[in-house]
Amino acid sequence: MAFVSTLLLVIATIAGLFAAYNLFHYLLFLLVTHPKDAEEIGHELNKFERRQLVEWIPKLGDLLKHDDQNHTYDDVFRLYLGENEHYCTCVFPPALFAHPYSAVYSLLDPVPGMRLLDLGCGSGAAARYLAGRCDVEILCVTNSPFQADLCRRQAKSFDLPVHATVADFDHLDLPEKTFHGIYSLESIGYTKNLDAWLARCWRLLKPGGSLLILSPGSLDACRRERDYRNVTAFFENWHYNFFGANLLVFKMRQIGFDPIRYRQLPFWAWGLSWSFIRRVMLWKLHLRMRTMVQLERIIWSTSKAFVFGNAYNIVLARRPLTEPDSGSAHEGRATRRPADD
Repeated sequence: MAFVSTLLLVIATIAGLFAAYNLFHYLLFLLVTHPKDAEEIGHELNKFERRQLVEWIPKLGDLLKHDDQNHTYDDVFRLYLGENEHYCTCVFPPALFAHPYSAVYSLLDPVPGMRLLDLGCGSGAAARYLAGRCDVEILCVTNSPFQADLCRRQAKSFDLPVHATVADFDHLDLPEKTFHGIYSLESIGYTKNLDAWLARCWRLLKPGGSLLILSPGSLDACRRERDYRNVTAFFENWHYNFFGANLLVFKMRQIGFDPIRYRQLPFWAWGLSWSFIRRVMLWKLHLRMRTMVQLERIIWSTSKAFVFGNAYNIVLARRPLTEPDSGSAHEGRATRRPADD
């Protein structure tokens, strides 16, 4: 009798944890897929965000680096997670039976016949899901020959209109007003010129087209010099710039994107997702990256409120359908408030 009671208790506990896990991820999914209007943010940058734009700029020599042990992206990707997965740490907390990229699909809201641009495609898993679910054509951009070959091979095997090109997305030469949607899943932090990157996306988008950016980390809540220097050390180790929603909205609004919507998930929430935990274990235990040792030191010496409240950012912006005197308006907005740029 005692054994049966214990067994029932164990089963009930497992079932409860399973239900709680899926409820938690479903709530995150709902928040992500229903971003709010960005009118309340992006009107000014704090001093740390302004310094970030000057001091945290990846250099040309940082391309294809992964951490301080001389791994390249290709070296790591072969060991990483599998051919159908992305580097992203938060794509996206899936509820039971939900595909990891269903939130991206919901945000982009594609319709048949659209052309999409994937900037920093990884394995191309997101592109394959989008093209497989809706009849859209997708161009994937990566600076990794290995990832491009993988993307092409997988697309061919599933007979999907997904194409891949090896290029630095800071120097894309494509016709203007070509794409109905552009998305960057945790890759914008590698740009060496944020203003030029966003302006290029504006030019490549058709009127009414959407730009979706996922970006971990943010300095809009940074208040201490020590916290800024600690995160700077992590940037220098990882070569990734943490563009937060406030900074992105500020820059997008200058260019002319409207409307702009956003969602920020605090680390205490998205850091509990299995997607993030799984990657941390791989980085620390399997790849044995010294980056993780550096990260642990940073966490212990940084304000805990800043660490655990630090945001995962989802920003969705649209190029307006009608742009009165768009050329001059674009130039005017891009040159406004030079001190903050």
